[in-house]
Amino acid sequence: MKSLYLYSFAGALFSLFASCTFQPRAEWVTTTDSIPWVKQPDILSASLDTIPNIDVTVCVDEPQQQIDGFGACFNELGWLSLNKLSPNEREDIMQELFFPDEGANFTICRMPVGANDFSRDWYSYNETDGDFAMEQFTVANDLQTLIPFIRNAQKYQPELRLWASPWCPPSWMKYNKHYASAYTGENYDEKYRNGLPLDKVGREGTDMFIQDSLYLRAYALYQPVLQAHSISTLLID
Repeated sequence: MKSLYLYSFAGALFSLFASCTFQPRAEWVTTTDSIPWVKQPDILSASLDTIPNIDVTVCVDEPQQQIDGFGACFNELGWLSLNKLSPNEREDIMQELFFPDEGANFTICRMPVGANDFSRDWYSYNETDGDFAMEQFTVANDLQTLIPFIRNAQKYQPELRLWASPWCPPSWMKYNKHYASAYTGENYDEKYRNGLPLDKVGREGTDMFIQDSLYLRAYALYQPVLQAHSISTLLID
């Protein structure tokens, strides 16, 4: 059976108008490789009076997908925020998030590999330039934040499952030797974005990772290095 993994959730807000007639709400434009900026028919909205009744049939005896669990992302700023509360308040929140059959009941969560958008500051697991053997690999930063956060969650959900999302590689593994790539703000000096010369700025949507087998193999060493040093036991007891 194909499993469907759901890790995050998005809400949608639909606006309904009192008018009984359809009225244009917005226009939308499409672009293809051959034809750019093609205006499409107006998007229409309807009032409650014009929306027909819809019957939804759920075939409970014909399951198609299986949801293995729900969860969220562990991050440094989340742990720092929780620790600004009293111990009792913090534990109440953790219990509501992770305790089985209570509250959110999170069972599958994500953790970043290296700094992400909600880290205290930028960091990677190895900033020793040229260390392709990962001899200086370290999770010292995570020992202060992410690992205590995860361990605390495991108190309430011993069966918690984790998946690691590659985020910031070592800066020396990138073409521009910098953790950032492209600047997306509106107010900037054309000569410098992210404090970098233009020739060091990556195209939007790229990560600037050096596409060379030597660097790719070194990055792939993260897992065996963790296993060799039994670091994984710090995360999942």
